[in-house]
Amino acid sequence: MAMTDAQLRARVRDLMTSGDLPNDRPRVHQVVHGQSEIASRSDVCLICGEPGPTVTYVWSGSRAANLHAACDELWKLERG
Repeated sequence: MAMTDAQLRARVRDLMTSGDLPNDRPRVHQVVHGQSEIASRSDVCLICGEPGPTVTYVWSGSRAANLHAACDELWKLERG
């Protein structure tokens, strides 16, 4: 079942609180739009949990986040 906008925003805040997503824009080593070697077709979006993420961020410590473009926009909004 798809998450509502409010649920997605709450999930983003939870991920930022836990440190799984940075509260600030990360110093990104790589941003990949579209299918990448990092995000395989079996990967899911870190925020909504649905398959087919279209953006992959990789930052220090080899941390990575696979996101849909819409979920990425919500993360940017929640970071302020």
